[in-house]
Formats: sequence, C-alpha cells, structure tokens
Amino acid sequence: MVTDEVAWHDERRARIRNRYPEVRELYGPDSRTQLAILGVVGGHFAVARWLSGASLGPWLGATLVIGPTLAHAIGVLIHEATHNLVAKGSTANKAWGLFLNLPLGAPAATEFRQQHRLHHRYLAETDMESGRDTQAPTWAEDAWVGTSPLRKFVSFTAGRFYWKGRPANKVPFDGWMIANWVTAFGAITLVALTWGAAPTLYLLCSSLLAFGPHTFGARRLSEHLPVREGQPTNSYYGPLNAVSFNVGYHVEHHDFPNVAWTRVKKLKELARDEYGELFAFRSWTKLITSYFFDARYRVGHYIGLCAPLGEDVLLAREAVPASERAPESEVSDQPARGESGFFHKAARKPGKPERVA
Repeated sequence: MVTDEVAWHDERRARIRNRYPEVRELYGPDSRTQLAILGVVGGHFAVARWLSGASLGPWLGATLVIGPTLAHAIGVLIHEATHNLVAKGSTANKAWGLFLNLPLGAPAATEFRQQHRLHHRYLAETDMESGRDTQAPTWAEDAWVGTSPLRKFVSFTAGRFYWKGRPANKVPFDGWMIANWVTAFGAITLVALTWGAAPTLYLLCSSLLAFGPHTFGARRLSEHLPVREGQPTNSYYGPLNAVSFNVGYHVEHHDFPNVAWTRVKKLKELARDEYGELFAFRSWTKLITSYFFDARYRVGHYIGLCAPLGEDVLLAREAVPASERAPESEVSDQPARGESGFFHKAARKPGKPERVA
C-alpha cells in the first residue's frame, strides 16, 4: 500500500510512459558523470591545498563561496550514485559514493544510500514509530525550535547530529559502512596532518554550510515543503542548477529516479504538459531567508506532517536576487510564482503548523 504522495508520482510516470514512450531512451547511467566526479573532488582538494598558509581573507572567500558550491555538488553526485546513475551495477556506484565522500570530512554516502531509497518508496510516511520516510523531520525538533530564528539556525546547522529521526533511519553497520568511515575519516586526518588547519577547516566548514545555513542548504527545504494542496514535491528552476547537476528538477526526479542529471531537463521538455502547471521555486536564497526569519515557517512544514503553507501572496520577479533569476527559457507561461520563499496565508497565525488529519 503506497502513500497518496507516492501515488501522485506513480500516476504521472504512467501517463508519461503511455503518452511519450520515447521517455525510456532517457533511462540509465551516464558515464560522463565519472569525469564530473573526478573534476569536482579533485577541484575541492586542490582549493584546500591552495589554502594551506593562506590569510583569513582568501580562506573566508573560499569557505563561504567556492567550498559550499563544490561540497553541495559532491552531495548531488552521491545522490546520483545512490540511484546507480554513475556506472552500471550497485557495487560500482557504492564505490563511487565512497570516493565522492573523501573531501566531506565525515561518512555520509553509505547511510544516505539506504535512507534515501526508503524516502522515495515511502514519501510522506511520517509516523514517528512506523514511518519510513527517512527525510521527514520530527515533532520533537519542531517543538524545540518553535519560531525562534536562532533555534532554527542551530537546528538547521547541527540538528542532524542530534535529532535521530525514526527507527527506519538506522542503517546496519556493514562492510560498506565500515569502508565509508575508514576512508572519510582517514582522508580528513591525512589532510590535517599534511596540509594543516586551514585546508582542514575549509573542507569541514564547506560541508557544514553546503547542507546547512547557506543558499544551497535551502534545497532540502524546498523539495517537500507543502506549498500547494495536492502537490507533495516541488522543483527548483533557478540558475543554481548549473552548478548543482540539475538537482532542482525534483518532481521530475521522483517521477523517474532512473534518469540521470544529464537528461532530466529533456524529461521536462518532453512532458512539458505534465510539469508546466506545477508550483516551482525560483530562488533558494529567498526560501532560506524566509525560513529563518518568517514565523510562519516551521521545522514541521514537511509533506505528510502539516497542511500547505499556501501561495496567496508572492514577491515580484524583480525581488529575486539577480544571481538566482531563472533564464527566461526556464520560466513557465504562468504568472510568476515561487520566485521567492515567501508564502502568505492570512488565516494562519504563527505557531505550531496545522497537522494533516
């Protein structure tokens, strides 16, 4: 028995397959991703090496801009390996995941692989004991954070190390997990011993920012933030997809998780009638700003946990940071919507989000 949210994706997948049988030509891994992996991992280590002995100014610039961009890209490529889209076969993709994990400073690839596959299968299954959506937040975290910007910042930055989620989040400590721990901690230890503190802190802080309080960190907010009634997943069509291996095409990805990042835009173009009318974000920057400082945004705003926020009042396109304005070719014919993270619902007061019945 699948959830309504999973069925929402299953039904669209079936329609697209029936209407556009050529979609099957988009399936499968793309070996060009292996070259991208070598470039991004090598580039991240190269920047770290360059920072050895660097002054505070260059270190801050690299850590706030270059590092999170590369660390986030690495996380996206781990996601590709999780879906066996880097090479043929699970073993090869698990190995690529371990390699990608080397500059991140802590093991993540093996645990993410198992948890993320459950997330796809059980989207919005959020019961605290039996729920298997491993990406869903907990009500305990929501209660602790409340509407406090400071607590939101703390939770968004380091909550993953404290809030353990549901029983389904637990991953067996098998050989792959051991290999992940040994290689990840071994790599960062080697960097510390040979290159020093600045490169080590660059790698660690970049990872913390890329998946935390940074523009790129907003991605995990956007994907399943309930905005429009009946739509459990949202895409992002802004220009940061260019440095994020098209990970913003998230509705398309849940519909067809076997389509690699190099072909997901073709999927959207092929089935434009299925994707053109859906809500989509245009700015991760505005979203994360809204989350931290607008009391209407709560940790519990996740599909299956609460009612949609709504999209009654949206900022004009001009209010979106120029660096995140989507190319005109990516903008729907609809009136501009989702160009910021601000959603207003006049009837809802700040406080605990309204749970789904």
